[in-house]
Amino acid sequence: MASSEPEPSEWLARGLSRETRLRRDRDGRWWDGDRRVEHPGVARAFDAWIDRAPDGRYCLRNAIHWVYVTVEGAPIDVRAVHPQPDGSFLLTLSDGRHEPLDPATLRLDGDGALWCDVRGGSMPARFDRHAMVGLEPWLEDSDGGPVLRLGSRRLALTVVDDPHRVRAGET
Repeated sequence: MASSEPEPSEWLARGLSRETRLRRDRDGRWWDGDRRVEHPGVARAFDAWIDRAPDGRYCLRNAIHWVYVTVEGAPIDVRAVHPQPDGSFLLTLSDGRHEPLDPATLRLDGDGALWCDVRGGSMPARFDRHAMVGLEPWLEDSDGGPVLRLGSRRLALTVVDDPHRVRAGET
């Protein structure tokens, strides 16, 4: 079925653009150019609307429209980690969602920050300090680097060059 969405060239011909000055900084704060988005409801909405445009760039998408945004850090933050009785973890995300951690997607960036994939493996998320502290009882040091203890299993955490690249489905 053909999309009713105008092509980008049609937008430009009409004098419209999906480009914006909106950006999410490394600390998860939203900005419109040089002005910080102060309204907590707007910031929460932006966190909930963060998505990927058809070309793979980050965007804000709601039921009506979408526009491009710049993401300087992670598009989503893991705000809390909740251990479950079965040994798994439930995550609280900056977009207001709660979802289980997929341990196979855990990775470290060059600065030692922990990342995973969320939203069914479609978006990367970085653990904030609070979430890292919550996960700390299950982290161990080994000769090969940090390891996450999952019951009797040990999962080595690897350092990656680009933590934005989702790992779901990688072999």
